[in-house]
Amino acid sequence: MKSFILSIPKGLPTAIMLLVVFYFTFAENPLGVNALKVYPHMEQVGHFVLYFIAALVFIFDYAKARLPHHSKVNQEIGIATATAALSFLMEIALMQKTGYNYDISNVYAASIGALLAFLFYHFWLLHPFRHYLYHSIQHHWRYQHRKKKK
Repeated sequence: MKSFILSIPKGLPTAIMLLVVFYFTFAENPLGVNALKVYPHMEQVGHFVLYFIAALVFIFDYAKARLPHHSKVNQEIGIATATAALSFLMEIALMQKTGYNYDISNVYAASIGALLAFLFYHFWLLHPFRHYLYHSIQHHWRYQHRKKKK
């Protein structure tokens, strides 16, 4: 059985996720909910969720590129750290572009989201992800040239 995930080109999920992050950062009212006041820290929850998903997508894309080998922990941590740094850069760019008041709690929420994405992947999703892809990799056309060792 072919895996849909294996047919996605390397780097495409990362590029799409970067476009989503840029859109949600620089759009005036991305979801049309400016007038909706849910509770005071809704913006931090949004940052947490956005960068949690972004870090997961980046780590999954890296792990898929490393198949059939394991992904390296220090590089996964580096990807999560780069995602947290991306949140800081987006806050600085937003401040320069629109005169937005800088709020360090947004960066904290995004950094915690990226860190928890790494922990969630590494301690919970690593083996199911590899199991799903590794068994489908044996039948994928891209990996047919690899021989099994006897």
